[in-house]
Amino acid sequence: MDRAPKKAFALLGVLATFGSAAASGPIVLPLRLAGHFPIVMARVDGLDVPLVFDTGISDTVVLEPSALDHIKAVLLDDFSKALDAKGNLKDSQKVRVSRLQLGDSVFTDVIGRLATHALTYKPPDVGQEGWLGTGLLKTYEVVLDYPHLKMTLVPLAANDTPTEYCHGTSVPFAVTTGAAEPFTKADTDMGQLTLGWDTGSQLSFVSQEVIHRGHAQVSGEDVITQRFVLGGTDFGRWQFKWMELHLPFFDGTIGYDFFATHVVCIDFPHRLVVVPS
Repeated sequence: MDRAPKKAFALLGVLATFGSAAASGPIVLPLRLAGHFPIVMARVDGLDVPLVFDTGISDTVVLEPSALDHIKAVLLDDFSKALDAKGNLKDSQKVRVSRLQLGDSVFTDVIGRLATHALTYKPPDVGQEGWLGTGLLKTYEVVLDYPHLKMTLVPLAANDTPTEYCHGTSVPFAVTTGAAEPFTKADTDMGQLTLGWDTGSQLSFVSQEVIHRGHAQVSGEDVITQRFVLGGTDFGRWQFKWMELHLPFFDGTIGYDFFATHVVCIDFPHRLVVVPS
């Protein structure tokens, strides 16, 4: 099997230098789902720019080179390392965006990068001009509500407790040091897995290494677990695809199929993923 997901999680080269002016209350952003990708409309230097919101990348923003034709982003003489869809490490040129706005939240002097794609794989074109990563949202609860086509950003101060938006089944981030990224543990028929919550993945998948460990019910490209336990709650039978990927420290992803049927809160300040009751 030689298939690749949209990308292996791109957690290298975090570009998080920016100024911000957060709103005082929750910000509700409309979501458009296209090809199983959630698209938000950002204002970049005064222009509407459709971005795929991708919790699988830790960048601030990743722009397609074609977007530079009308966005006043400045190419920098500097590069960061980024993973392509095949897991290859590539150089990606940095860009500076003077102003990026999500609803009432304004980010200034944002350092992002240009998109880097594998020669044998390019993500589907669903009208996006780039990707919004998690780098701008580390001080927010991010509530993803695909059924109602909205995303809510709830700004939190350093000592705030979780809000009413993030009450339910709580699953702590599995990685407790460094940048806060949504990887959590899940108990399955295949054992305990470390999975990334990835809005940029069109499906939930596990790597072939999970298959090699045994204890997996495999049917063709599908891997089925009769129990899928997150934070002590069993979400029941779950189906993953399996892929030939060597992942650095995790076993796979929770993708579109879960987000499509559950509201999910990613509480970056408290390093929690919450599935509201």
